[in-house]
Amino acid sequence: MPMDVKASQAMVRRRFAELDKKNFGVFDEMFAGSYRLNLPGMPKALDLDGTKDFYHMLYTAFPDLKHKIVEQISAGNKVVTRWEATGTHRAAFMGIAPTQSKVTFTGINIYTLTRGKLSQSHVNWDMLSLMQQIGTDAPRLALPPKRAAE
Repeated sequence: MPMDVKASQAMVRRRFAELDKKNFGVFDEMFAGSYRLNLPGMPKALDLDGTKDFYHMLYTAFPDLKHKIVEQISAGNKVVTRWEATGTHRAAFMGIAPTQSKVTFTGINIYTLTRGKLSQSHVNWDMLSLMQQIGTDAPRLALPPKRAAE
């Protein structure tokens, strides 16, 4: 029997809260063994072990990382969650040495739930802003100059 919308949303909110407390046991409790994490720029989805490794790396680099749920929308077995995260860059992240910079970045996760477990997610987060905040020389986005009225 499918979970109701409120229960599905509560499950996703709990996933964020538990990881922010570094309770990595939540992966074995709430995630399906066949779970897949889809991230932009990755050639293929991460399996559950790869997902655990990714989040260990993220929370090691930003040990005080906290998420605030901004908005959730649900339908059927999908939960869309828009969030804002804050933290401090205290260990290497994607080859970038710790900068002690405080960061804020946003993202949207689309979760699929199957038989009461998180079975898949598609994550789109503002990696460019995060990388700029920790000092990479990535170019900043800028609006194009306005055209003169013709």
